[in-house]
Amino acid sequence: MRKPAGQARPRQPALPLRERAMPWLKLSAQAALLLALSGALSWGITWLREPQNMPLRSVQIEGEFRKLGAGQLQTAVAGAVRGGFFSVNVDQVRRAVETLPWVASATVRRVWPDQLQVQVVEQRAAARWGDAGLLNMRGELFEPDAASIPQRLPRLAGPDELRRRVMERYIEMTDLLAPIGRRVAELRVDERRAWLLRLDNGIELRLGRDDTLARLDRFVRVYPTRFAAHAATLQAVDLRYSNGIAVRWDRSPIAAGQQQEG
Repeated sequence: MRKPAGQARPRQPALPLRERAMPWLKLSAQAALLLALSGALSWGITWLREPQNMPLRSVQIEGEFRKLGAGQLQTAVAGAVRGGFFSVNVDQVRRAVETLPWVASATVRRVWPDQLQVQVVEQRAAARWGDAGLLNMRGELFEPDAASIPQRLPRLAGPDELRRRVMERYIEMTDLLAPIGRRVAELRVDERRAWLLRLDNGIELRLGRDDTLARLDRFVRVYPTRFAAHAATLQAVDLRYSNGIAVRWDRSPIAAGQQQEG
């Protein structure tokens, strides 16, 4: 049976006030808890960052050193360490250590609960560059104190933008010379990209601009039979010719006497 039109629907019973307020009370409690946790976390971080609460007790420096002294490493670290275990800036400490010329790289990390560990890799000088510079095997330039520079290193020279290329060529030529027992004493490339090589026994090799490794290989192949016995009087070999070489001998009486004695 249809209800007469206009008849009012029965009203739902009203919820008690406590039940209506319950969702808001829960939200308020969660917000208060979150606020308390945030405050506690903020306080904890602030407390941990106070140096007197978590101080650093020791700094350990590790690595294999030939040129680096313990004193200069400790001074560099001490000048950069600020704060406690959590607040110390490890990147700042690393950068301070890497400012030392003989440092190739450094790694700094925290060791729980109160130690800082500094791992240092020392530069390995492969050759001299100019008057005061050194190159490592990657052709990277560093300039240490003059007193710490090894004196017997080969000398490389050329335009600054060719440092890496000169080092690469030095390594290649060192390998080529190994069978005849000779080493590179000096290697230069000029602005025209022409190469000049001086061996450890004083012989100068002019290699020109092109096919330098092939030209050096040609010298290495003929050296045992043509030049080894007369190396004391051999001054220079020009290898820039396609069908031969030009040789300059030392004809002085002193050189001739040395050759006879040999």
